Amino acid sequence: MTSPNAQESPHRPRRGLWLLIGGIVVAGFFLTFLLISQSAATSLTPMWIGVAWGALMAVWGLYRLLKGPSKLDHPQGGTDAGS
Repeated sequence: MTSPNAQESPHRPRRGLWLLIGGIVVAGFFLTFLLISQSAATSLTPMWIGVAWGALMAVWGLYRLLKGPSKLDHPQGGTDAGS
């Protein structure tokens, strides 16, 4: 049973939470492979790109989480930049 005010629920300001969590998971995944290998070649492997992308994703998620919703964010998803 749904409430009659379900469509009027306030916009949740947790825009960056899943970016933050996803970035930490991606960076941790690639960093785990780098730390398990225990060889001298880990400093030259392209796995650091995955760690960097995950870290950037987490930083962007933290920024969005702290800043809150943008004026371009549409309440139903997407943006209203074209209108």
